[in-house]
Amino acid sequence: MQNEKSHEWWIVIATGPSLRCKDVQALRGVGLTVAINCAVFYAPWADFLFAADNAWWHTYGPMVAWYKGPRISKTCVAPGIERWHGKGWPRTGGNSGHMGVQVAVDKGATHVAIYGFDQQKTDGLAHCHADHPKTMKGKRTNMGNAVGIAAWPRLMAATAVDLKRCGVRVVNLSRETALDCFERMSVEEFLEMARG
Repeated sequence: MQNEKSHEWWIVIATGPSLRCKDVQALRGVGLTVAINCAVFYAPWADFLFAADNAWWHTYGPMVAWYKGPRISKTCVAPGIERWHGKGWPRTGGNSGHMGVQVAVDKGATHVAIYGFDQQKTDGLAHCHADHPKTMKGKRTNMGNAVGIAAWPRLMAATAVDLKRCGVRVVNLSRETALDCFERMSVEEFLEMARG
């Protein structure tokens, strides 16, 4: 078996309800990190910030002016935001976490650890933070809260086949998850393996 330290891990952190700050901090520095949407508030040191939706950038963009790393989006066209087109991927999964894994692979990742990918409502919650507001400063945000979540595991399972075909290893470190298409590991087990 190839030495686990002979390649670089990419860590994609989403905002599933089972996210724990201590886990996020433990993952710091293990590899390149992609923070998905509001995960940037838990991992401000992330190497990349990905938020697919234009509405997220309009709502939260001013709140992350301090973030100096690359900002990437599927739909937002604005100065300082790299546009990701998702070419070659047959599906985007209907959520930023799904696309964030694809972004990492497009940027060269062959070993990806995902965290905060509940891909379900855990204890009735959609996120580790409060639901996105329907209005902010008197204006509609047009933000949903895990709309379409019932389809996410099925769509990710299909993308898991694509990832495997491309030779990409994905390990799911999420404390709670509806995904059964990836190898499972605790954060502690992953850290022991990745740091060898």
